[in-house]
Amino acid sequence: MGSRQEMTMSKEFESFADEWVPSRFNMAVDLPRGRKAVFNSFNGSLVVITASTWRRYLKAGCAIPARPQASSDDVDVLCSTGLLVSKSVNELDLLRLRDQTARFNNGKLGVTVAPTLACNLSCRYCFESGVQKAGHGKTLTRDREDEIVRHIAVSARGKRSLDMSWFGGEPLLTAEAIARISSRLIPACDQAGVKYSAVLATNGMLLSRDVVRLLRECRLKFVQVTVDIPASEKRDRLGRDTAGQVLNNLVFAAQRLPVHLRINIVRDDKAGFDALYRQLIRRDLHRHLQALFFAYVFDPECGGRHARFAAMTYPAYARIAARERRKARALGLPVHADFRPTQVGCIATDRFNMVIGPDGRLFKCTEDIGMAERAYGSIEPGSPVKLNNLVPWLLYDGLQDPRCVRCPILAECNGGCPHIRRFQPGQLEAMRYCEGHLQEIKDRIREWATDHLGRSPRRSATIVEPGSKESADR
Repeated sequence: MGSRQEMTMSKEFESFADEWVPSRFNMAVDLPRGRKAVFNSFNGSLVVITASTWRRYLKAGCAIPARPQASSDDVDVLCSTGLLVSKSVNELDLLRLRDQTARFNNGKLGVTVAPTLACNLSCRYCFESGVQKAGHGKTLTRDREDEIVRHIAVSARGKRSLDMSWFGGEPLLTAEAIARISSRLIPACDQAGVKYSAVLATNGMLLSRDVVRLLRECRLKFVQVTVDIPASEKRDRLGRDTAGQVLNNLVFAAQRLPVHLRINIVRDDKAGFDALYRQLIRRDLHRHLQALFFAYVFDPECGGRHARFAAMTYPAYARIAARERRKARALGLPVHADFRPTQVGCIATDRFNMVIGPDGRLFKCTEDIGMAERAYGSIEPGSPVKLNNLVPWLLYDGLQDPRCVRCPILAECNGGCPHIRRFQPGQLEAMRYCEGHLQEIKDRIREWATDHLGRSPRRSATIVEPGSKESADR
């Protein structure tokens, strides 16, 4: 469901309603037995209704007088979940207001630190392969650690929360540095009343027992470990397969850290998927992994300049991912049907979000780490701010494309990746992102709804049957 603030934002306009009309951000998906799942991308609500109810209230062109005698249980539920909105409200303006409010929220600080650009693997699609091959695989020094701690501590003053993210390169090449920095930031935040949390992305090759013990003290919300399909895509610098070692490392790590397994789909390989699932189950990882999910691989700007990577189209990825989610869930792997859209724009456009490279330069997007010409500043005291590299991110508006304005999932996608739009024009069209993302959202809505319909209705806070006893209970 949407947040209480988002629901309140919509309800503020109820008293001014003359007519209720379907929200422009509704997406309907057919379900068995004459029902429809209707998802609203603005507030994240998902309502299951009969097809007749949809035709009566939510089909394009519907309008319901906003009078007490015209109200019904169905209308009340559809209004309370944001599927019906006042005709007088401009929902695009509400979306812009929400986006700006989130992007300039002074209560939280987001920091991504890449302690090194070096890596023990050589993946063709790597964000950083360009700067690595150009000889810039830098690693931070002990002096730089002190500067990072000071800069983050100063930036976090007066904030309610600090969200750390450890990135790379391969961050576990500097596991001890991560532990040292964390051991200073965590007590400082605790003392200042700032809520601290962190995540870490790794290829998993260096998740030894000693490293896991270090990470247990770093207050990690989760560790994201990446594997590839086909497995041959992820090889070390000597060309050796890495999948077996990564899974062996997870046997120890996943019982002591919250681990999310990200499966990059480079191309379809049914046998490869099946082999991976067997290996996970044989190691009992289906019981210990916190989550498993599938991800799309695309041509990053920096990697693409040095080794072109022929990625599949997004629609092809969406079909494969839907098929594999069904298979993996049937095997008992932790692939959750719950669909949790971000409902905020890219963090690169957030005023209080920064990316720190190993040399101390500041960026807005992780894909720019190591590209000095893209830095907007430095953590060194008194360093100037390059406004031409900062302001375009803060002024970025993903709602300008007229094709996006007509899309029902605009409030979830916000126009796609800002970095691709800024630096790789035509890339979204080439990968057929919009077509594929729409299909992906439909698949996830259908999975989410079907999953909850199979449960006791009282256990679900996201599925509402208008007019039913369960909806009245809610």
